[in-house]
Amino acid sequence: MYRYKQIFVKFLVAILILSFIISSFNVAEASLVLTDEEKAYVAEKKIVKAVSAQGAAPIIYSNSNGQVLGIAKNVAEEISRMTGLVFEYNIYPSPEEALKSDFDIFVGMPSNYAPDDMVLSQPYLKSKTILYINSSLDSNNLDDKIYAAVKGSALPQGIKEENSIYFDSREESLNAVEAGKADYGYGNAYSVSFYTIQNNFKNIITIPNEKEEREYCFGFVKKNDLLLSIINKSINEISEERMQNLILDGTLHIDRNITISMIMGAYGKEVLTIAFGIICILLFSIVSYINTNRSLIMQNRRNEILSQISNEYLYEYSVADDCLELSEECVKLFGSEAVNNEVAEILKDILSDNTFDVISSTVKLPLANGETGVFKTVNLIVYDNKGKRDSIIGKLIDITEYATKKEELIIKSQTDGLTGIYNAITTKELIAERIKSKDEIKTDVLILMDCDNFKYINDNFGHLTGDSVLEGIAGSLKSTFRNYDIIGRIGGDEFCVYLNDIASVEFIQLKFMQLRATISKETGDVNATISMGAVFVYESKTYEDYFEMADSALYQAKRNGGDQLAIYNDKI
Repeated sequence: MYRYKQIFVKFLVAILILSFIISSFNVAEASLVLTDEEKAYVAEKKIVKAVSAQGAAPIIYSNSNGQVLGIAKNVAEEISRMTGLVFEYNIYPSPEEALKSDFDIFVGMPSNYAPDDMVLSQPYLKSKTILYINSSLDSNNLDDKIYAAVKGSALPQGIKEENSIYFDSREESLNAVEAGKADYGYGNAYSVSFYTIQNNFKNIITIPNEKEEREYCFGFVKKNDLLLSIINKSINEISEERMQNLILDGTLHIDRNITISMIMGAYGKEVLTIAFGIICILLFSIVSYINTNRSLIMQNRRNEILSQISNEYLYEYSVADDCLELSEECVKLFGSEAVNNEVAEILKDILSDNTFDVISSTVKLPLANGETGVFKTVNLIVYDNKGKRDSIIGKLIDITEYATKKEELIIKSQTDGLTGIYNAITTKELIAERIKSKDEIKTDVLILMDCDNFKYINDNFGHLTGDSVLEGIAGSLKSTFRNYDIIGRIGGDEFCVYLNDIASVEFIQLKFMQLRATISKETGDVNATISMGAVFVYESKTYEDYFEMADSALYQAKRNGGDQLAIYNDKI
């Protein structure tokens, strides 16, 4: 309903502007009478340097495009039309900076803000002040509350200095009351209404107060009687009707909505006469729009319910804007704003790829609890009438549980059930791949080993003890070698280790000594020992070739009495 009100208000504003333009044609040209000296001044004066300060809309201000607007600017331009004077405008961040500049005339100066040495023209605008307060306060109990003052203005009667905070402009003082940094303030009705509408203040209420009257004039700090006289004559020559049109036009240039009551108060008859027929058409359009919108809302709601009961989460990516919108269920799933932003960036990186044409894929995404979820994405690309991608609509299907079970099964199929290290098949596959991709300038080592007295242990201590010994050897291997070395059980009491980038025989000998000590500690009274055969991997041979060499070295260690390391060479 709020959106329809916006459409209606914008339409009425357009009508009001049209009515203003039409009425402007009916304003009689003013018959300004200037003295010869004043005419000579106008003819000689090329540019009148006009300045003011930002934050005093709609009296005078510059918009986001740098365009100078406002009531005072309209009055100055009317004077320009009547006299031939040309005004050059500069809007400064604060009154102090404006007053320090080189200027001829200060546009939009309230009489109660003017410096002592400034001469003022006749007022062209009078306004009563109104009270604006934070909506959480009681307007009858403001004695100890914080007053939002504007720099350069005197405090209203009864307000203490210690209870006041000064701001550079009226807009900043209103922002402070909206945010609760100050409690209340006084300002002219035009500025308070303008910023309340433009900034969409939610926490400010206004109360007619008429604590003081504000008069807005043109100010001069340099003595210039001729220019002052020309300005005063021009102001006197502007009719009351024309001045009201200039004021209304200055208040209409606002980024947000003007209230219906403001428009109706100024141009009620014109608006009702012109708008009546068009409102009927708008009402018909609105009813049609509501019916269509209800249908779309119901359809979207059905889709949301379906996504909830099917463990799915919806999203839409706009290609042109590079913007990804997540559904409410997605936002709930990922939790914090930081995680949602991270998820959005991951999905955008995938979807923004010009080569992206995948209907379904799998992606890992961070969850609110710090864990990682696995999701299947299903996407539909929407093309515009030129055949270009307009958007991508997709859904996330949570397959974390399925992916976890699948990974567990893969790990289980790769590991030895007793020791937890790689089984024989996986060990062979990994080592063969490592040999195939080995850097030619580096030297690797393949090691085979077995337990010297394992049959004796099984026969005398039992198979449970034998299994415990095998587990102890596997644990010793994992603690002795590096976490990226390949460690596997390839037979009953036979183990295999493949090491990357080993520079010397001494390193292998050191690891053998460490492994012996660790196994002795792990197996205790059983006194298990191992024999080890190692071969250095220099050139491109197969896994089988190196396995045979390492096996030959292992048997050499066995023949030499066991509990020792043998390094393969051609003479073995």
